Amino acid sequence: MKTIKYIVPALMLGLAMTACHDDDNYGVLDGVDMINRSQSIAEGATVRPSSTVALTLSYNNLVAIADRSITVNGQAVTASVNPDNGMELVIPLALTAYTEYTVEVPEGAVCIKDNPEVFAPAKTVKFNTNVGLDRSQVAASLINPNATAEAKKLYTYLVENYGKTQLSGAMGEVAWGTRFSDFIAQQAGKYPAVVGFDYIHLANSPSDWIDYGDITPVQQVWDAGSIPAFTWHWNTPVSFGTPIDETVSTAETVMLPDWSASLQLTDETSMAVLSKVSAGSVITVTVKDVAEGAQGSFKDSGWSGLVAADGTDYDYFVINGDFSITLDAVTADKVREGGIIIGGHDYTLVSVKVYSDGAPSDELDAKGDFNAANALVAGTPENKVLDADIDKVAGYLKLLQDAGIPVIWRPFHEAAGDYTWGAWFWWGMSGVDTTKQLWDYLYDKLTNEYGINNLIWVWTVQTTDEGKLASIDKLQAAYPGNDKVDIVCADLYIDDAMTDQTDTFDLINILVDKKKVIALGEVGNMVDPVSAYNNGALWSWFMQWYEMGDNADTPQFDRWNNAEIWREMVNSPYVVSRGDFSLK
Repeated sequence: MKTIKYIVPALMLGLAMTACHDDDNYGVLDGVDMINRSQSIAEGATVRPSSTVALTLSYNNLVAIADRSITVNGQAVTASVNPDNGMELVIPLALTAYTEYTVEVPEGAVCIKDNPEVFAPAKTVKFNTNVGLDRSQVAASLINPNATAEAKKLYTYLVENYGKTQLSGAMGEVAWGTRFSDFIAQQAGKYPAVVGFDYIHLANSPSDWIDYGDITPVQQVWDAGSIPAFTWHWNTPVSFGTPIDETVSTAETVMLPDWSASLQLTDETSMAVLSKVSAGSVITVTVKDVAEGAQGSFKDSGWSGLVAADGTDYDYFVINGDFSITLDAVTADKVREGGIIIGGHDYTLVSVKVYSDGAPSDELDAKGDFNAANALVAGTPENKVLDADIDKVAGYLKLLQDAGIPVIWRPFHEAAGDYTWGAWFWWGMSGVDTTKQLWDYLYDKLTNEYGINNLIWVWTVQTTDEGKLASIDKLQAAYPGNDKVDIVCADLYIDDAMTDQTDTFDLINILVDKKKVIALGEVGNMVDPVSAYNNGALWSWFMQWYEMGDNADTPQFDRWNNAEIWREMVNSPYVVSRGDFSLK
């Protein structure tokens, strides 16, 4: 038998057959086999439709093809042999999203090229294209159990439409109007399905040029059949009142090595200043002649070390120079009521000064002196102005709720900025944990205190780190959680139009475990809806940010897109605009 195994293939070399015998009376020559060594798609695999164009089966011999039908889901296809090596069978695939596939290579369909009597055994490969979004896993209801009927209906539509078509969207403008979305409709021939508004000018409303209390622009958009989507470029809160910037003491005090010395700021003069402190105030001690191993100390009037709410103990701590304490609500109460005692050893105290956090800049992106973490502490200057802004915006949102208008609501957007390069809005400048707490705080205030129930809460994921796609770990650390968010979106400003952003979509889809609708909260250039659909990565809607002329009165295409691209988008079978659906 060994002799036959090695001699027969040599005798067959001269036959050079290009096809196998197409009959049922084939045989397997004794000792000669036909082995399928590997395949390009693993059994049971999940693949992307647009990135997979063929199934390749690799054999241990040069192969040829018989006339027996090779099928994909029961439909015959024309397979070929890879001309580069002759040992691979290439089966063409035309895949669509969310489909189960079965490829059948029947027995007798493939033979050894130079030995047409020897056939490959039957081969079946099953796989699917269930990658990307999965509508069946998306949360069926909003996080607010008391959501209005209009909000529920809008959310249900977004879920049912998810993965089928994408809603077109454009900003109306940021001055409480629709000049830019009107311009888009004129250029594209269809009006955007989603129209963007912004409470960026909250501090100026009401005034003769902007009044959020006049909901006419939003009412007209809703009545015409588009969906209003609100961003809140929340300006750095201002109006702290009179800041404290006063010296409490300039009496030099030598803190002896035996711990016996101290400066007691409990007298009437000291209390006149200290009675003004609040959570967030800072008491700074200027020192000199600091010896190695020196320690500082802050005690209350009863000589107990001050302990902050986070557990930080200010009784004794090592110092190398000037030192300070930032008061929280508890320690501020003690200082206001009884003053403060400063102690320690092996240094000379020069002066003591008290600061508030100061008045911040009123510029949108400026840090100022506004501390986002302090905004969450009751009684702080930051918390007072935060609450005042929430109270004001709640009143305006209530007008929309009373009119039966649901709102796609997107506060605290782009919080993390670029993770390495940092945040650019005040709500992200104290770290991701503070931003998540601000999210919870705003939700609780608007929903539970003010009864605003017409909102669909949208979290904006930051997807870049040093300009590249961020890691899932960083997104997870910044995410409030699926139980606190209705929809997740990204803001993408890509240099080229109509690109494939599947990798970004996938990153977000992993973050939400496929349980949330994913959208484009803002875009510059458009994302290609065809590749997005084919990849199971079709964003729920997109929102082009507005472009206005130098005088801020003339809508235009300057950097992003153009009329031709907009017409291509709104005429795509995967994009819907105003008039293509109804929520009434």
